[in-house]
Amino acid sequence: MIWKRLTKIRSARRVAVVDDLQFSAGGRQRLTNKHHNLSGDDIRLVEGATRQWFRIVARHPRATLSMPSLVVADLWSELALDAREYAAFCDAAFGRRLTPASRQTTAAGTLATLRYGRQDENCGPTALPLLFRVDHSLAIQDGLSYLADCGGRGECFQVRGMICLQHIGGPGKRLRVGGIRGDLPFHDSRYGYAGGADVSGFGDGGGT
Repeated sequence: MIWKRLTKIRSARRVAVVDDLQFSAGGRQRLTNKHHNLSGDDIRLVEGATRQWFRIVARHPRATLSMPSLVVADLWSELALDAREYAAFCDAAFGRRLTPASRQTTAAGTLATLRYGRQDENCGPTALPLLFRVDHSLAIQDGLSYLADCGGRGECFQVRGMICLQHIGGPGKRLRVGGIRGDLPFHDSRYGYAGGADVSGFGDGGGT
């Protein structure tokens, strides 16, 4: 009981560090240089999504996570370039240094990140948290766009350029109707098969 209470207190302190994070002007400028279409309000939206990612990692240090946003990953990498400030932030927020380049995406990690993101926003089981919306909302080139549920059960109703989170971990409930083959993985040109049982490519979000 005491251990759980101490863990809760430590988690709250680390989340407070994340919420107080001040993004450097240099990091913002480097992100703008990479994504020229982003306005000041857009950058603040990316910062909000990045804070959500950091809160998830701070709250769930042992979870296997996956980074679901290209633009958040880019801002994260820019922050890490300010080595001294980033090291101090990581020590206070996570108790260790996180290296953006060490991430690898998996279906299970993506679904865990989705679940924790929904908890962070206190949103419903069919909603997409900011971390999963930001690339699409800002029309990030080569960014990731998601559907919470394509509506298919016996198979995935493929939507071009979208990753269906209902089927990313495998088939939906198989319909007892002849001719339905089950889940049909669809191919995402940048990250490989995004609708089947396995996804490989960018970022682990780890926190282990």
